[in-house]
Amino acid sequence: MEEKRETRESGNSPLRKLSFKNEVYKKIFLTGLALLFIAYLFLNSKSIFTGFGILLGIMTPFILGGVIAFIMKIPLNFFERKVFSKIKNKKIEKHKRTISIALSFIFIILVIFIIMAIIVPQLIKSFDGIRKSLPSFLQMAIDKTREIPYLSNYSDKLQSEYDNLSWNEIFNRIKDFVTSKEKSSNIINSAISTASSILGGLVSFMLALITSIYILADKERLGYQATRICYSFFNNRVANKIIHVMHLLHENFFGFIRGQLTVATFIGIATFVSCFIIGVPNAATLGVIIGVTDLIPIIGPFLGGAMGFVMTVIENPTKGIAFIVLILILQQIESNLVYPKIVGNKVGLPSLWTLFAITVGGSLFGVVGMWVFIPLASTLYELMREYTEYKIKEKNLDIRIKKV
Repeated sequence: MEEKRETRESGNSPLRKLSFKNEVYKKIFLTGLALLFIAYLFLNSKSIFTGFGILLGIMTPFILGGVIAFIMKIPLNFFERKVFSKIKNKKIEKHKRTISIALSFIFIILVIFIIMAIIVPQLIKSFDGIRKSLPSFLQMAIDKTREIPYLSNYSDKLQSEYDNLSWNEIFNRIKDFVTSKEKSSNIINSAISTASSILGGLVSFMLALITSIYILADKERLGYQATRICYSFFNNRVANKIIHVMHLLHENFFGFIRGQLTVATFIGIATFVSCFIIGVPNAATLGVIIGVTDLIPIIGPFLGGAMGFVMTVIENPTKGIAFIVLILILQQIESNLVYPKIVGNKVGLPSLWTLFAITVGGSLFGVVGMWVFIPLASTLYELMREYTEYKIKEKNLDIRIKKV
């Protein structure tokens, strides 16, 4: 009976099967291998990184195709599960995946087209307004410096520089630069190289688009094949852990992207409705700009608010101030109510770790790094929580939060 009980306990806790001595030697051996590998990378960094760059260039269209498929799965799931699941027709049920993929791409293309159709004309109009109002604005700023004691000494110099500023001279310099034979050949070479880069980018994008369609059309089979490969290469215990980690990554990335898009849509619509009610000009354009820039974590709302303020204050300074106040109110509502409910529940990452993930990801890879590191940090946080909970239960400890 005692032997059976010991066997049962060891089966419930896989870590008890490992010998401490053997585990220590195993860790030392793996650590030594890791250090040797790092030293090898440092000694052969140029050739390795060159080869890695070539491999990454080859794989880029397929990686981009996976990213597109991951994002397109949001409208695809909606059409499949919410729309076509209610239609009882054998032909539609047979081809609902194909129809859903087509509708998803049509929907995304329409959204992008509408955004560009709203934003681009208004941006052109705003830039034209800035060009016309900039001289008078600069003159007003110079006049204001005369009223400030510390800046009055520089007012005459600023006025002289401004008076000598000739837009015709600037245009002539640009014209000479373009018509110069030496520089024109450089421009032609640059144009050829830019055209070839654009053509290569279009080919890569089309390949990524085709890859995403194949992934979406056969995503269940691809998941099944990945699971079979995982269990064939590793034992059941390791394979279960790998699949668990992959499941967490999928849920966190999918939940974060869907939540971020939902929040951006909400704040864009709320901005449009609020601006329309209080009479701020170009309400639709401002709503689109705020919604799009809100996709950028932390700095996005400030960037969108600054762009909207410049566009508004050119036409009506009073409405520009009202717009800033409105954006501050909406951002408080988003930060304290909407974002924690929608994105916070999907990701489950505390605010401090979210800020840390955004800072590290933004420093390393910019906006893309911010998007990647939040769900990645959420996955690591969940794995660490599971591990610490397992170890604390194993040690039979009672640890609770204490107020300090």
